[in-house]
Amino acid sequence: AAAAVSQTQNCTIVLGGDIMLNQIPVKLKPLSALRPLFESGDVGIANLEIPLTNSTRATPFKSAAELRARTQYILKADPQHVLGIKGSGIDMVSLANNHVMDYGVDGLNQMTALLTKHNIPYTGAGPTISEAKEVVSKYPVALLSALAFMNTGSMTKLVPATAKKPGLHALIFNATINKKNREYLTNWISGQRDGEEIMIVALHWGIERMTVPTPYQVNLARACIDAGADVVWGHHPHVLQGAELYKGKPILYSMGNLISKKEGPTGLVRLYYEDFKLKKFRFLPLQIAGMRVKPVPTKSEQARMAAFKSLSQAIQKRYPNKQSKALF
Repeated sequence: AAAAVSQTQNCTIVLGGDIMLNQIPVKLKPLSALRPLFESGDVGIANLEIPLTNSTRATPFKSAAELRARTQYILKADPQHVLGIKGSGIDMVSLANNHVMDYGVDGLNQMTALLTKHNIPYTGAGPTISEAKEVVSKYPVALLSALAFMNTGSMTKLVPATAKKPGLHALIFNATINKKNREYLTNWISGQRDGEEIMIVALHWGIERMTVPTPYQVNLARACIDAGADVVWGHHPHVLQGAELYKGKPILYSMGNLISKKEGPTGLVRLYYEDFKLKKFRFLPLQIAGMRVKPVPTKSEQARMAAFKSLSQAIQKRYPNKQSKALF
């Protein structure tokens, strides 16, 4: 992204989805076409869903039976991909997701050391829970990251951080949003505000391949805005979900895959702020093909934008709220 924010406190943020680099060769430069798009903003952010590691010690918490049944996956990518992430213009990454601990503490430590070496701030995982939940920032943007899954069976597999143990910043909601975890999340958000900033809350959540968010996502996202978040930015479903403006603040339910070996449509969202107020926003349609991501041809752009608009309107039909409207 661009080197500095102007003195008038105008800021453009570019948000993408899941970086899934497993089995993608570094030589393909899978993210290189994104550089002009991320550089068009002041701050570029994505979800790094995969450990960049050469460790061979996979997590023991995902069983052989689950792997055979494809109900769980263990993923990693070449550590040299960090150069492509940096070169794409991405400034910060979220790590609170269900694959970042696939190669345990060794995999996490190797990746976070690489990110630190290449000056890519991260949040959502770390050596302790206090560090995993720390806010990272590139002025005037502050990023928070949490995993918010629905089922308790995932908890041990995901390796949540504790006061003495490395892992994720993870919340489990047990098919309903229990009061304790919801209050923890909203108190955490409200407690992080530090003067004027644009606070983005990254939530890894939802159900894979569903194009409409679940009730718990909508309930939780709106609660995050009520607690003081300026943007709620979701990922995990691996497909695009729609977006809404709730109380004038954007909720992006799922940005799909930013890159993956699986081909398909994706996109970025660009948010433009003037003096900390959202003034403009745009969906930038992309296509993943041949293990690379790039903008769609001009002739396809309008159809892709219309498809994303339709996803956003579907949220309004299913979850109407007087303080909400479709983002696009």
